[in-house]
Amino acid sequence: MTLRETKMKYYKLNMEITDEDAGNYSILISDGNSKCIIRFSPEKKDLMYFENNDLTQFIKLREFQLRKLLHNKRPETFYKGFKLNFVLHDGLPDTNFYDLSKITVVDNRTDEFLVKKTDSKTDNIPELFTDGSFNNENKQGGFAILIKTVQNEYYIHQLKTEKKDNNLLELTAVIEGIKYLKKEPKIRIVTDSQYVIKGISEWLPLWKLNDFYTANGTKAKNIKAWKTVDQLIQGKYLEFEWIKAHADHFENTLCDLKAKSIYKNK
Repeated sequence: MTLRETKMKYYKLNMEITDEDAGNYSILISDGNSKCIIRFSPEKKDLMYFENNDLTQFIKLREFQLRKLLHNKRPETFYKGFKLNFVLHDGLPDTNFYDLSKITVVDNRTDEFLVKKTDSKTDNIPELFTDGSFNNENKQGGFAILIKTVQNEYYIHQLKTEKKDNNLLELTAVIEGIKYLKKEPKIRIVTDSQYVIKGISEWLPLWKLNDFYTANGTKAKNIKAWKTVDQLIQGKYLEFEWIKAHADHFENTLCDLKAKSIYKNK
């Protein structure tokens, strides 16, 4: 059963904070042709519209996305003169889209980036289990890749790394796993990292259009790795299954043990 299927259409806009009054910020939004003004309070999360033109109606239909962007901005980045290019799209909101028990599908086999949620898994595709771990005491990290073929055969790989960011370790493990399966058109990726799943299915398409800038006006982290991901998933059908870490999931537990053992053993 498919809960939501979205052929993403993206729209580039820009915003500028033009004024501030008692913690309320006036924000000018433009699409290059028309403009509208909104007012937002970072403390109270109040959002007001001052016009009723076509751009305003367009934004109201995607208010969930705009609110998410404004809510994620750090308080110190609200100031008069702040400017940001940003992207809205035709996907979301759908509360089911954030149901962690559902399978996230990213279909990148055509020019239309397709994202959907489903209850069921595709039969007869290889599965990729990954996990990364960083030890703060000895400043060493490792990750493990476990591949389960359609013939139910397992292959495991362990790699040591100097990378110090846990999210980057998780992402690197997926990158290396996809490289091993580069000839496979369909892959199911099982991970305990929401950073990986949200990054590929939600953030990456927006970052590509926005030169990898975040809501705070700063560059996203791990851009080089994300660009590698973008190249690797071209033409592929991916299913992402999230599992809770340290919850006695056999393959995830094995990857966790292998990732840790590679930097524990001298």
